Amino acid sequence: MVEQLIFARRGCAAVTCHSGPAPSGGLDLSPGAAYDNLVDVPAQSVSPEQHPGLARVVPSSKARSLLWLNVAGATLPALWRAPLRPMPIGGLAPLTTAELELLQLWIENGATRTGVVPGSAALFDACLPPPEPLRIEPLAPPPAGSGVQLRAPTQILPPATERETCFVSYYDVTAAVPPLFRGPSGTFRYKRLEARQDPLSHHAVVIVYRGAASIDDPVWGAFACRGGARDGEPCAPRQVGACGDAGICASPPRASPACIGFGPGDASIGIAEDSLFNSMGTSLDGSDGVYEEAPLTGVLVWNSHAFNVTNAPGTLDMWVNFEFAAPPVQQRLLDRFVDISAISKMRVPPFGVQEVCNHHVAPAGHRLIEIASHTHKRGKRVRVFEGDFTCRGGPEAGAPCSPYGPDAGFPVADLCAGAPCESIQPPRLGDCDGDLRVSIAELVRGVALASRGEAPLDCPRLDGDESGTVTVDELIAAVGAAIAPALRDADANLVYTSLTYADPLVLGLRRDYRPRSVRAERTLTYCGLYDNGFADPAEVRRNSIRPTNAAACQPTRCAEGAIGEACGQNADCDTAPGAGDGACDACAVGFGLSTDDEMFVLIGSTGPR
Repeated sequence: MVEQLIFARRGCAAVTCHSGPAPSGGLDLSPGAAYDNLVDVPAQSVSPEQHPGLARVVPSSKARSLLWLNVAGATLPALWRAPLRPMPIGGLAPLTTAELELLQLWIENGATRTGVVPGSAALFDACLPPPEPLRIEPLAPPPAGSGVQLRAPTQILPPATERETCFVSYYDVTAAVPPLFRGPSGTFRYKRLEARQDPLSHHAVVIVYRGAASIDDPVWGAFACRGGARDGEPCAPRQVGACGDAGICASPPRASPACIGFGPGDASIGIAEDSLFNSMGTSLDGSDGVYEEAPLTGVLVWNSHAFNVTNAPGTLDMWVNFEFAAPPVQQRLLDRFVDISAISKMRVPPFGVQEVCNHHVAPAGHRLIEIASHTHKRGKRVRVFEGDFTCRGGPEAGAPCSPYGPDAGFPVADLCAGAPCESIQPPRLGDCDGDLRVSIAELVRGVALASRGEAPLDCPRLDGDESGTVTVDELIAAVGAAIAPALRDADANLVYTSLTYADPLVLGLRRDYRPRSVRAERTLTYCGLYDNGFADPAEVRRNSIRPTNAAACQPTRCAEGAIGEACGQNADCDTAPGAGDGACDACAVGFGLSTDDEMFVLIGSTGPR
C-alpha cells in the first residue's frame, strides 16, 4: 500500500528519481525492490557520527528513519527537520497529511513487508481485508565485543484482548562483556540503547529485580521455555540458552498492572525510573558522554501492557540492544525521571475536553537531556514550556497553567479564571536571593564587591563568568535586569509538542542548569489536552464498550439516541417516548491503567554537567 499510494503515485519510483541504473542517493524504490532497500538499511547521505542510529527506515521509530524525516520535513516543517533537505525535491508538492500519516502508521507498526496497517483504510477510504497481527523484523544483536542483547520471552495474545502482565527471566552476559566496559561493582556500562518490539505492545518496562527472592524461589511459578522449538517445555532459569536460540526460559505471565503484588510482593515497578528499558520514556543515544550501568547478571522483571484488536492470535516479541561505553569517553551517569505527581489530574466529562498542567523541576547542576510524555488514547496533545508558568492572582493563584490560555478549537476552561498566566524570566545576573528580581540592595552590594575586586561569596550570581570578581560589564547587566524585568514569551519557550499518544515525541533538549541556578530556571511547565468525544462523539468513553481490563464507569450522558443529553437510564435517551433507540452509556474519563482510562506523565532524563 505504501509502494502504491506514495512511492508510485508520487513519482518516487520514476527513472528520474529513485529508480533505474543510477537512482538518486543510491535508493531504488521501484516496485518489489523498495522494501529491501529501505528497512534496516543504513542511510548513505548522512554521517553516522552526526546522526547515530539513523537508517533509511527503522521499524517502530520514525524519528530515526531518514525517509520519514525527509518527507515530514516538507509536510510539517514546524515539527520535523530533514538532516539534509526535505523531500520531494524539484518543486514537487509535499506529501499530504493523509499520506504522511500512512507512512507513520506503517513505520510505527513495525514497517512490515506485508499485512494491513491498522487505521490505513480510513485514510484513503480503501476496501481492505480485516487486519491480522503484524510481526516486526527481529532486531539484529550488536557485533561481538561491542554490546549485548536481551530478549523478552515470547507472548501469545488471544484475539480481541487487552492485558497487562508481569513475568521474570534470568540473564548472564558476563562472558560477552570485555573488561574495558565493566564497572567496579559487577556491572557493564552502555552508552546507547535500541529496542524493538511487535506492534501489539502498548508499553513495556523491564528492570533488574533487586528484591529478596532468588530466581530459584518457587514464588515466581514454574519456569518454561517461551518461544522456539522447545516452547512450553520445563526449564531451569539459570541455564542460559537451555531453550535454544529462539526461546527464553521464563516464569508464567500473570495479570498485574505495574507488577503490583506480583511474585514475592517486592517486584512492583510502577513506571520504573530505574528501568533498563521503558517504551514510554526516553532513549539513551550515547551523546554528551552520558552512560548507564546494568548488572552483568540478574533477574529481569518484564512488565508488558499489550492489546490485540484483531480476530487472530498475535505474537509479541521484544529485543533490547546495549552498546558498550568506554570510561574515557562516557563520563556522566544518566539519571532518568518519571514525573507522576499529576498522573490523575484529569477528569474529562462525556463529550467534553479538558487541559491540565503541572510543573517539573530539574536538579541543579544537571543537564536536561531528553523529555517525552505518556497519555492514553484520549490524550490529544502534550506541550512543554520552559519556565514556571503560573496563575498570577485570582482564585487559582499559584497554579500551573498554559501561557496560551483557552484553546480556540476546544472549549477548555481557563485554568487561571481570568488572571494572567506568566513566568518571570530569571535575571542572568544580580539576583542574590533568588526572588527573580534585582533589588537596589543587590546592586549596591555588587558595586562594593567590584570596587574591592572581591569574590561575591554571598551572591555568586553577581559573578556571571565565574572569574572570582564582579566586573563592570556584569554590573551593567544587573542594572538592566533591575530596570526591565522580563516575562517569558510563550512561543519562544514552547520546547515540546506531541500530538499522538501511540507515538509520543522523544525530544533531545540539552539544557544546562548550573549548581547556583534558582528553581524557576530549572522548571518545566507541561500541559495535556484530553478529548472525551468532543471532536468525535463516537470516541466518548462508554460503559458497555471497554477493554477487558478496564473497570466499569458510571454513565451520565446519552451515547445513542439523544446523544449528549443527561440521563439516568436508557429510556431517557430515546429520540421519542418509547422509541427504544437510546443508550445511557457515556462516562467521564479519569485516571486508570487501561487504554480506555487516562494518565498524565512527563518522562525524561538528566545527567551531571
